[in-house]
Amino acid sequence: MLQPDTEQAALTAQAAPLAHDLALVATDLRTASQELTELLLQIDNARSLLADLHTELQDAKALVEPGTSQHLLEANAHLVVTALQSQANTEQVTQELTALSRSAELDGLTQLPNRALLHDRFVQAIAHAKRHHNRLGLLFIDLDRFKSINDTLGHAAGDTVLQQTARCMEASIRDVDTVSRYGGDEFVILLTDIADVSDVNLVSDKVAAAIATPMTLGTEQLVISASIGVCVYPDDGLELDDLMLRADAAMYRAKRKKDEDLPPPAPAGDQ
Repeated sequence: MLQPDTEQAALTAQAAPLAHDLALVATDLRTASQELTELLLQIDNARSLLADLHTELQDAKALVEPGTSQHLLEANAHLVVTALQSQANTEQVTQELTALSRSAELDGLTQLPNRALLHDRFVQAIAHAKRHHNRLGLLFIDLDRFKSINDTLGHAAGDTVLQQTARCMEASIRDVDTVSRYGGDEFVILLTDIADVSDVNLVSDKVAAAIATPMTLGTEQLVISASIGVCVYPDDGLELDDLMLRADAAMYRAKRKKDEDLPPPAPAGDQ
């Protein structure tokens, strides 16, 4: 039989491992408790986040209610239509400005270049002639007895004569040349890249023949003629105004040479 002291020592020796195990268990319990606390906190945070998401979802649903959605669609459609109309208006304004700019350079009746455009083209032609050492030709054209056409056949017939005469002259020159209505029944033709003065005279004869082609007015055919004055750059002048004066004077000389008793334009069958 063990003595009391011996028994106590034995019990103490047996309890030591158990105490160590209990201490480890306590440590594990504390760790588990901390982890559980953190997990519960994460769960609370997740619940709070879910609540916020639910609130935002409800707000989003309220924004896209059927009525609101239809309103947004209608507003978007209106914006699209407005944008298209704005684009169409811009294009129309651009076309109108282009047409207005072009009309400012053309004669309203014949659609030929007017004096302003003739001057611009003359300046360009002068610069080109200087660079290439070429000549320019200028024809000043006046229709003979044109007033009698207006007086006997009416102004509408006179306008038709001017229009058809313009087309005849355009058809008798090159694309690089310019036919301009100078005013009334007067026209000016600018010829570029002229190698010889005789070329200008040849064109003058060709234009006169084209103008004399019988034209139809209603049920009648009318034959008209024109007086043409010719001058050449740089032989007869260096500026447009000087050349115009010389060509105009040459035209009147040509007109005076014609028979002053020339009868007024008559139907071609009567000539």
